[in-house]
Amino acid sequence: MFEKKVNTKEAPKQAKKEVRKEKKPVKGTSVLKIVLVPLLITAVLVAAIYLVMDKMTERETLLKNVVVASQDIRVNAYITPDEVDQYFTVIQVDGNAVAENAYTSLKDLKSKGFYTNIPIGSGQILYSGNIKPTDARLDKYKSGYEITSIAVSNFDKGVNGKLREGAIIDVYAVDPATDELTLYVEDVYVAGAYDSSGNELTTEEGVAQSFTVYVKAAEIENMNRAINYGEIHIYQK
Repeated sequence: MFEKKVNTKEAPKQAKKEVRKEKKPVKGTSVLKIVLVPLLITAVLVAAIYLVMDKMTERETLLKNVVVASQDIRVNAYITPDEVDQYFTVIQVDGNAVAENAYTSLKDLKSKGFYTNIPIGSGQILYSGNIKPTDARLDKYKSGYEITSIAVSNFDKGVNGKLREGAIIDVYAVDPATDELTLYVEDVYVAGAYDSSGNELTTEEGVAQSFTVYVKAAEIENMNRAINYGEIHIYQK
């Protein structure tokens, strides 16, 4: 019998054809990978954006609007609705660090004038307890007043020299008829404090020896009497 000779050159070609036939199914997997990779990248980007937005929303939720003083404000200062924008502004702070009675809008302060209960420093948050709509001692000046000056002659019996603008005082003097210390005018508003050289004192430094004060018309006579008697003593309320 004759044996058919195998052409060695054709064998590799047949093998290659067989290999190619076997690799055809791989094309479907490659397409799947091409589709999945962009989808995965998109999913990761969406998740990242969501996390960032969630953090931003959370941060915004934690922030709270509060009213703060834009400058130093003395105690017993009277602020009219028109002056609110001059003395206060609104900022955002960590809401967890702010008490519920903090003012959050300037509109809440513009309904009517008010007095300050305490000195309020620049940047200090304003709370409801820091201001009051009326003050029996100070409301009397709304209808007008006179300004006069008094000097304190004896510190050890009265003021310690630390009184400043905004203080409320009672004015005493020694009655020459009885030689007793007598109250002449009460609830007097201090408009300015000065040292022995006449320099105005606005900080705690220095010792005040004279003051400019508000006086109602009905109080002028008694105030002048105390000034004339000398030996004035003043006591802070």
